[in-house]
Amino acid sequence: MKIQKPNISNQISIEQITKCCNDDIKHFAEHFFQLEFTWLHNAYGAFKDFDKYLILVYLINNTLKTYKEHFYNLSFENFYKSESFEIEKISIIEIVKDLSMSKETVRRKINELNKSRVIIRNKKQILIINPFKSQKPINNIKELSKLITCISLKLKKIYGLPSYNDQYFLELIKKNYTRYWHTFLNFQLKYLFGVKKSFGSIANFFIFGSCVVNQSYNLKNAPQNASSNLLEPDNYIKLLTNYTKYRAQGLNPTTISELTGVPRASVIRKLKELSKDKFLLKNKQNLFTVITAKESPAAFKKLSNNFEKNQLLLRYCLKDLFNYMVV
Repeated sequence: MKIQKPNISNQISIEQITKCCNDDIKHFAEHFFQLEFTWLHNAYGAFKDFDKYLILVYLINNTLKTYKEHFYNLSFENFYKSESFEIEKISIIEIVKDLSMSKETVRRKINELNKSRVIIRNKKQILIINPFKSQKPINNIKELSKLITCISLKLKKIYGLPSYNDQYFLELIKKNYTRYWHTFLNFQLKYLFGVKKSFGSIANFFIFGSCVVNQSYNLKNAPQNASSNLLEPDNYIKLLTNYTKYRAQGLNPTTISELTGVPRASVIRKLKELSKDKFLLKNKQNLFTVITAKESPAAFKKLSNNFEKNQLLLRYCLKDLFNYMVV
């Protein structure tokens, strides 16, 4: 029997992924923003509590890590057939350290999850009652597939590699769900830790993100001559912020509430915090847009640095996924 060996020389490099992203950063960023907004919307919809959701995702990802280490792979369908699954023993201290939360917060959220029977905890042993029966991340997988497809087309254009459509990647992720989703969740957790540190809370970032998605949509429909000099991420952020401020409308609190599902009163409170930190601007029509470099150089620099760091994390994630899927 002929044994097929992996072709190491054909591995896709981080440099190739980066070149593909920068070749059409506007289109790539648009898919990325939509992916993250979809993920955050799904996360908020589960418990109306991002910390609680993060703890649960962390526990699930630890389980997926164990599956991967033992070469155990479940499809999307088979993973959600189980009514529950057990995770390896883990302490509150481990969760506190890995999620950068206070001990009191982690203990309280774990108790709430236990009380609502999302998990069953017995000392260090935790049984997760499959929490995503009604919150399956199928929309997240669809958005991730679109993002991967965007890169796949560029790999074909620049390097002559085979390209695949989003349905191909969707089915492949579903078939190898526990393996591929572990890779994505590793990125997602690191990404959210970073934005939480920058914005004070994931809830603040969710509100901010709704304005970013709106602005990327405005830019998508902008005249072609407004899309020059897009080879560097920093230039894209400048274009994104300036275009909407001067040529398109922002969002009001009511619209943000409708988009996110967050109560309007909470949205208004978060908008005040984001405006105080100079991440958002409010015009005379009570519409909010992302800060520009002109209004607040310090806040804009922080946003740009955050974007670049997150993009690097994302590109390594995409590199790994491509090398799993097509090499």
